[in-house]
Amino acid sequence: MKKRLIILLLPLALVLAFFIHQRVNCHFRPMTNFKGVRTVCLDMDLENAVTDGIYLPSAKQVESGAFGFRFIAPKKGWYYKIYYQNDSYKFPDTSALSCENFYGSWEDVAIGFKPIEKRVVRDELRIVGNPRDEKRYYGADLSENNFNPQHVQSVIDAIHNVPEWYNSIVEKAERNGVTVDQQLYLDALWVISENRNHGDINHRWKRNPRVGRYSFMLVLCDEEGLNEIPDYIQHIGNTDENGAFVNPFGWFETHPSKHVKVVKSKRQLKTRAVITANQGVFIDGATVNNEGYSIDTTSCQCGTNDSLYQHALFEQFFSSISQQYTLRNIPVIQDVVGEEPYTRAEYEANKVKYDSAQLNWNYPVVSKTPCQTVRVADDGSYITLINPGNDDLNDLHKESTGIRTRVGFTYGKFTGKIKFPVMLNDENIWNGLTYAFWLIYSDNHAWNNRRHDEAEGGYVDKNDDSENPVRHPDYHYSEIDIEIVKASRFWPKDYYGRRADSVCVVEDETLNDDVMYCCTNWDLAVPSPKYFSWGIDTIPYDKNNKFETLRWYKLYKALTERAPMSNKDFKEPWYYYEIEWRPTEIIWRLGPDPDHMRLMGYMDNQFTSIPNNQMRCVVTQEYHYSEWWPPIVWEQGLIPYNRTDIEGRVYEIVVE
Repeated sequence: MKKRLIILLLPLALVLAFFIHQRVNCHFRPMTNFKGVRTVCLDMDLENAVTDGIYLPSAKQVESGAFGFRFIAPKKGWYYKIYYQNDSYKFPDTSALSCENFYGSWEDVAIGFKPIEKRVVRDELRIVGNPRDEKRYYGADLSENNFNPQHVQSVIDAIHNVPEWYNSIVEKAERNGVTVDQQLYLDALWVISENRNHGDINHRWKRNPRVGRYSFMLVLCDEEGLNEIPDYIQHIGNTDENGAFVNPFGWFETHPSKHVKVVKSKRQLKTRAVITANQGVFIDGATVNNEGYSIDTTSCQCGTNDSLYQHALFEQFFSSISQQYTLRNIPVIQDVVGEEPYTRAEYEANKVKYDSAQLNWNYPVVSKTPCQTVRVADDGSYITLINPGNDDLNDLHKESTGIRTRVGFTYGKFTGKIKFPVMLNDENIWNGLTYAFWLIYSDNHAWNNRRHDEAEGGYVDKNDDSENPVRHPDYHYSEIDIEIVKASRFWPKDYYGRRADSVCVVEDETLNDDVMYCCTNWDLAVPSPKYFSWGIDTIPYDKNNKFETLRWYKLYKALTERAPMSNKDFKEPWYYYEIEWRPTEIIWRLGPDPDHMRLMGYMDNQFTSIPNNQMRCVVTQEYHYSEWWPPIVWEQGLIPYNRTDIEGRVYEIVVE
């Protein structure tokens, strides 16, 4: 009789357990203060994101400044905790790299599981940056702009007041071949930059929430279940016995228990970041290459004031000027594209017209007057990028220009709505500019290092081109590029060897109006990927697409692909340029609108190391050396100095 009773009670217990689980599952409702749709779409509020980081939702978006949650508890005496995770850009929950996923719980990581005191439980939380409260993302109070000229001068004065410090600056200036004033300025900027990373303020913006979809998980447990859950899962700011963070989504998946109920809601959040020009352009004194710069004050929408420091989503970008080559430029002022365009006959004539003594042996430059070549439209709808014209044969220059976002992200689909200038004239002659839409590391300090990698010593230092370069298992540099330039579709013939298609490289690229859409990942030559290679290789995307890649030699720090696009695309009011950066792959696209994008490039982590640190977006119109894109189609030195301004426009950058 007892055996029969046990047999009858066992299915009943299973039914009750199933009923309790289903009842909780049906009644667990995240984001109760938003409309009852399956997916809540909410753009990130970026108003104070530069200094405070991103909060979802913000106090502007909902009065409480948090998402509401509700569920019906199975019984009192149990405990609960709510977790969230970004599902769009993650490694599988049980992967060894799932600790890199963006997940969180209560904003105060000291709070673990909460006791259930009522049958209907209501709570709230918000998605924040640095959700594990990692101390490596802490730093100084940044509420005030410490890079303004007054503060820089105060640091210079402090150096003057310490004789030993000042004397070391004098010695450094002599070693570097610069004036003492220049070295003082550079060291003052370094001091300010270093000080930003020391302090007890949580810099949540250093690990911003990711864009895309978020899921929510409710975990319920009784007293026994609570004892089964390790401290580093109850408190996500703690690490396990190996000093590693552990993803709670994966942990609960691999540690089922009759004392623990896990409920994942089907209701999700979808978020994106829309980066616009209407908050102006900030000038960051740390990035200006000339200590004697003077800001163009024509517009209040560009400058160093406190409002721009707090709210502007773009800053002027000052390119690093490579002196790997010199321009050796003809002393001619003439527009390539314009009313009286530069002709092929003139190009050929100028090859022999000037001897070496008559050429201008110099380098490209960047603006000495910030805000002069980057201007915000009066209505804030776009930013104009200007490569200024020339009118003085005694002061000829090819000046690069650009902007960079001030809010960084890890992963996302970065889409730029941009009007680049027409690159070629009717005779297919290049205007000398390289257009670029690209991503660059947010900061060079340890908090923004890439994934630890010891393969053959690690990453090659970006600035080390020696035969025995310095390698680093921990390194900050990352860069993903779209560069658009008049170049050959093919690489130099020697790299093809005996391949059957090597004959293609003899085509005359001056006869077509194609320009090259070049896709590059700077992986710093770390050889971890399974198919790491150099020379020419191919990467498959699907059955119908594969992409030809080139790494110049084993220690070269980047992998590049080329795809043709038409110069006609620049004649449209604007065009869309896209980098989709995912944990294991990068996809490049181009199109007339976001719904009609065509595939231009692809790489994955079997061929190249995909960065996992935080990056910011850059748009530039730069004068590059022809030698960077062999085989050379048009010589940069035979392209005249532009007479009139060359102007492009950046309308917005969307990250989703």
